[in-house]
Amino acid sequence: MTIIQSNTPDLLPKKDVGGIQFTFEGASTIEQVAVAGTFNCWVGDTYPLARISATRWQATLPIATGRHLYKYVVSQHGEQHWIPDPANPWISEDGQNNSCFTVNESGDALIRLGAINAATPGDLYQLHRALASPEWLKDAVIYQLSTAAFGGDFKGVKARLPYLCDLGIDVIWLMPIYPIGQKGRLGAKGDPYAVFDFGSLDLALGSAAELRDLIDEVHRLGMRILLDWTLNRSSCDNPLTVSHPDWFTHDAEGEIYYAVPFRTYFAGFDFSHQDLRSYLIQTMQTWLVEFNFDGFRFDDSDITPLDFLNEIRAALVQTKPDIGIISQAYDEFHHLAACDLTYEGGTRDMILHIAAGTATAADFAQYWNASTYSFPRDALRLRWIEDKEQGRAAQFYGTALHRAAAAIILTLDGVPHILMGQEFNEPRWHTWTSLFEEFQLDWSAFDQASFTHYQALIQLRRQTPALRQDTLEFLCDAAPGLIAYWRGAGEDKVLVLVNLNKHEVRLPPTVAPLDILYAQGLDDAADAAKTLAAFGCVIGRIHTIAS
Repeated sequence: MTIIQSNTPDLLPKKDVGGIQFTFEGASTIEQVAVAGTFNCWVGDTYPLARISATRWQATLPIATGRHLYKYVVSQHGEQHWIPDPANPWISEDGQNNSCFTVNESGDALIRLGAINAATPGDLYQLHRALASPEWLKDAVIYQLSTAAFGGDFKGVKARLPYLCDLGIDVIWLMPIYPIGQKGRLGAKGDPYAVFDFGSLDLALGSAAELRDLIDEVHRLGMRILLDWTLNRSSCDNPLTVSHPDWFTHDAEGEIYYAVPFRTYFAGFDFSHQDLRSYLIQTMQTWLVEFNFDGFRFDDSDITPLDFLNEIRAALVQTKPDIGIISQAYDEFHHLAACDLTYEGGTRDMILHIAAGTATAADFAQYWNASTYSFPRDALRLRWIEDKEQGRAAQFYGTALHRAAAAIILTLDGVPHILMGQEFNEPRWHTWTSLFEEFQLDWSAFDQASFTHYQALIQLRRQTPALRQDTLEFLCDAAPGLIAYWRGAGEDKVLVLVNLNKHEVRLPPTVAPLDILYAQGLDDAADAAKTLAAFGCVIGRIHTIAS
């Protein structure tokens, strides 16, 4: 269907009596409109809008505090279309083309409109500071891996720890290691996020003793390790569905189900039950105590009640005071009392748009400012160009642009994330559905040049304090496709330049010769007019800046 963009302010989600008012305007031939999002587990027919004129539809829905992603579900000519809100310019940072708004404590719908930057920050930046995170997490480079895919079992992962040390990894994120449900299983192994027993190990990965041995070695080598946790659901055959059926959501027929479409092998939790919350928290505490994990990554925390996330954090810090928690969400409010890191995936798409010529370095600076100054102060973002739901960066970008993207993600503020194999352009991984079958990384396809590039950038980040500080300032007189920014402050400032053009560019004339720390594609001629090759990068300290 044709989507007509609208700049009419009264069509934006806004506060109303009883919640947030949604208004959609379209052709008179539209038969039905509903809204689906994180607030209703993306069910397409739960929240229908009422027709209030020939072309306008409207509904007011109770929406909780926090960030919400949504689409309109529009039925026209017998066909159903899921579309972003034509009136809302704010598109999600998850690469899935969803519209966004954030509900604040007063029930107002906040939408990124106009200039949001250091001079004109958003309300949440002005009013809130993020919770204090442990230093080990602030300075980290995080590596996500599946035990089976990366090493075969716990012993195999332990054998590959020197590889991760050589790469420069600080924190390992271990994907689910629990028994997987059998009912409705997809593929030979099933979805590892369909947990049959939250308190047990998948013995195909090894014994409890072998897991402890792995974690002990991780710590001996100076790294930390986080456990992936499926937060709002279990497998549909989890024994809890029999022993505690009231802990789960039920459909109109009274059957246990998971509201998210096309996930029939899950059973959704009903967090209105405090004994369910207590069970989950106690089980998490057991993993911390029995195996000495350093924290958790919460799957689908964007559809988990904020008050429960806050409750989890308050309980777990009693067990491990310096715990680290990653939230798979883009929610500003998760930073206040619940989680250390939320996702930031908008950089991934922005890089591709700049390389394609449909965006500029100025657009990137505008995006970074908006996504930084609309969050609470000091909020840590997990920056990624590969995510388990998005596929390989090398396939998304191509090899050369992938290396340029890596130079950006590893020199920005926040905490960079690497998905297993990303660093050597592993070709077989598709999405997390690859794990539904017997799957191991293809180490025979190892791209040494890409690995060396990642390794050098990670080492530079570790050795250069300026690259791990919050300070970031864009250089505005660069070419349209040349990303240029300062990191750090004072005499230790570092300049990062990454060329996302398909052609070489001259470096900004206001920059005097660099003390080069790392470069790819730099013309090191003696004259001042240095050039940077297509998709090249240069990182260096500035001794003199021309007036």
